[in-house]
Amino acid sequence: MFERFEPSLALNDRIKEFWVYENPDLTPQPQKVIPDGFSEVIIHYGDLYRINLNGSWEQQSQLLFSNQISRYFHLENTGASAMIGMKMFPEAGYELFGKDMSGFTDRVVPLQELAGPIDALSDLASTGHSTNERISVLEKWVEIMLSKNDRNVVNVRHACREIFDSNGLIDGSSISDMLGISLRQLERLFKKSTGVTIKFLSRIVRFNYIFQLMKNKEMSWIQLALESGYFDQSHFIKDFKEFTGEEPSSYGFDEKTLANFFLKK
Repeated sequence: MFERFEPSLALNDRIKEFWVYENPDLTPQPQKVIPDGFSEVIIHYGDLYRINLNGSWEQQSQLLFSNQISRYFHLENTGASAMIGMKMFPEAGYELFGKDMSGFTDRVVPLQELAGPIDALSDLASTGHSTNERISVLEKWVEIMLSKNDRNVVNVRHACREIFDSNGLIDGSSISDMLGISLRQLERLFKKSTGVTIKFLSRIVRFNYIFQLMKNKEMSWIQLALESGYFDQSHFIKDFKEFTGEEPSSYGFDEKTLANFFLKK
């Protein structure tokens, strides 16, 4: 079971969505996860997962923060799955924690490493809470954290929205001209607030657009490459292999995997 939930209007400029994944199957099953350009807070209220992010497996904590991930990685359940995730826009981690996000790229860390004592969220890892209760507690926590770390990242937020709205096809110079600040200043703020460059986030967002096109249209690989903004098919294949580890022609777009759940809106 995989479900998505909209955030409140007061927080929809920081939170993209909430999601819940539950699966009672106890059999360990490795799953591939593909970068989508968002950061996340994740709470396991079922059995914990193992993660293989850099070539070795390690068990995850119950409460996690994942910043920008630059390539695919693998997760594996150790029992029954039950988790809630808060998918956030790229700059929201910096706003919540007040830390330079470049130090958290390609990392999935215990939430306590950034947020300190978090009793309210720790309680959500226990059973007996409804999804609505978990979302309500998470949103109240976000509001408190934002009031503690009031950071001026308005320009970065606007830059990120332009990237998502254009499906990754806008460049940094166009964004800096639009915002009226120098590209160098914008790049510095962007890397600190998101952990990646404007160009790299644009690559991830453009790649993700492939999954939306595959969901809605029947087209050849050449058509898909052109419509998603790639100049040629070889560039398209290079990005696809980097982010998924597979050739486009062999990827199972219709398989019920975590990667497809997260990427197909």
